[in-house]
Amino acid sequence: MGVGAAGGSGDPTASEEYVRVAAERDDLRDAVETAEERADDATSAATEKEAALEARADELDALSGELDSRQGDLEAREAAVTATENQIAATQIKNGVWTVGVDIEPGTYRTAEPVTSMCYWAILRSGTNGSDIVDNDLPEGGFPTVTLSTGQDFDNSCGVWSKQ
Repeated sequence: MGVGAAGGSGDPTASEEYVRVAAERDDLRDAVETAEERADDATSAATEKEAALEARADELDALSGELDSRQGDLEAREAAVTATENQIAATQIKNGVWTVGVDIEPGTYRTAEPVTSMCYWAILRSGTNGSDIVDNDLPEGGFPTVTLSTGQDFDNSCGVWSKQ
């Protein structure tokens, strides 16, 4: 009974099951090779993108450094401009009554713009409530000039005066 059935006669690689399993194996090998190729391609693309991102990050770092430098320069310039503006403001006299040595610095002042209509200015001895006039004028044009000393008041209605 069965020597032929048990021992089999013929090539086992020719059986349907063997051929089917071998085909599945080959399909799986192909799928693995395709997946490995895709993974290699994805790894290469990722590596290239990473290098591009690193280069861009380096560019951005350089630009950031340049902006930091420019910001420092701008802050220094702004401080200088502010100091100049403050100095100009400190050496200007606007309309009103000012005490020399307290509100304004002593020195020689000239109107910043030409006087175009009659105005009034007066140098008064401080503490006299305007009753002791040292000098005054009603200019109608030009650039009036005054010299102010500590202990005087300056009554101005001629616009802005700048220290000379």
